[in-house]
Amino acid sequence: MKINSSEKGQALIIIALAAVVLFGFAALAIDGSMVFSDKRHAQNAADTAALAGALAFSRGNDVSAAAQTRATSNGYDNGAMNDVTVTVTDVPSGECPANTTGKDIKVDIVSYVNTTFARVIGRTQFTNAVTATSRACASYMGPTFDGSAIVSLAPSGVGYDGSGTPDWNITGGGIFSNSSSSSAATCAGSATITVPSVKVVGNTDFTCASVNIGSTTRGASQYSYADVASLFPSQPACNGTATYSGGQWHPQAGADGSRATFTGHSNPVFAPGLYCITDSPGPYHDEISGSEVTFYMMNSNFSLKFSGGGNLNASAPTSGDYKGILFYLAPQTDGNGNLLQTQELDLQGNGNGDVTGTIYAPSADVVMFGNSGTGAYNCQVIAYTVESGGNADITIAYQANRNYQVSKPITLSMLK
Repeated sequence: MKINSSEKGQALIIIALAAVVLFGFAALAIDGSMVFSDKRHAQNAADTAALAGALAFSRGNDVSAAAQTRATSNGYDNGAMNDVTVTVTDVPSGECPANTTGKDIKVDIVSYVNTTFARVIGRTQFTNAVTATSRACASYMGPTFDGSAIVSLAPSGVGYDGSGTPDWNITGGGIFSNSSSSSAATCAGSATITVPSVKVVGNTDFTCASVNIGSTTRGASQYSYADVASLFPSQPACNGTATYSGGQWHPQAGADGSRATFTGHSNPVFAPGLYCITDSPGPYHDEISGSEVTFYMMNSNFSLKFSGGGNLNASAPTSGDYKGILFYLAPQTDGNGNLLQTQELDLQGNGNGDVTGTIYAPSADVVMFGNSGTGAYNCQVIAYTVESGGNADITIAYQANRNYQVSKPITLSMLK
């Protein structure tokens, strides 16, 4: 007796298996794409929510509410299909600029994606989990030009020239030259230079007797006048008239700058205040002294050259609109808004006294004659060009908190 076997049932098994495989590929293609798309969208939502929280901190608004609102606007509303968690913590001490206060805003989003084809293989839902962290640091008062003690704004030529015989000893800040020339910052002869850093747009040429530079940066970005104009203090109205009595100048009460002169009185002393200097003495043999004073030079061709027994013994205001400004020479520009070099300022400090405050002279050639004694310049010198003169050593002990500072903006950043 012959028995014939049947293979009809095998086809059904193969078809069933093939269907499962096909549904698996469909699940991978369709459901997988849905999951991947949701994860990318959730990550974008977490990023923007974290940044929205940082922006809210900068504006003094509710950080958590701002982050949650932004997540909701992107479809993640803490509903049945997603969980949104906003965590706000203080920035660890020392991690914000100038050790200001700040907040770290962390946004975690967990989303659930229902499947279509993957149900065939037993997966009804996938879970995505993403996180983003932003940081917001408060604004603060800080020095201009990254805290450089010597700043030359000349776009070409020798910006800083430390040549000659003096010893330059600069602490608290470095040298910056805005010149794109190969000799943007130089020294030659028997001079010596000790400075924490030198930063130039072009190149350096230091061939003097001794060079002790902590770090050198070449090829820095060049500033135009428009780039730095906002860093300058406002120019006073000079609507008052100073009076001279009791051996010193006195400002007019309530005036935005009182007009006065350096000449006309021997060794003039200035009471605290803002003075608009109307003359241009050129060579000067007297001592200018005062505390809590700002001198604004009005003359577009201003020239002051201390010589003989002439010297400066003065300090800038410690409060008010001109806090930290000792000398301010009005910037001069051409028709295209470029800085011009039209002024001269030769600085010579009192031998045993400190000269404190920023020298803002963007259109001047500033010549440093140093201090013949134990005194120092606690100054930030911002000029068109800066060079050395005479034989006295030049000691600059720059302290940012005793010089002019500007408001630094709130910083927002993504950490993760």
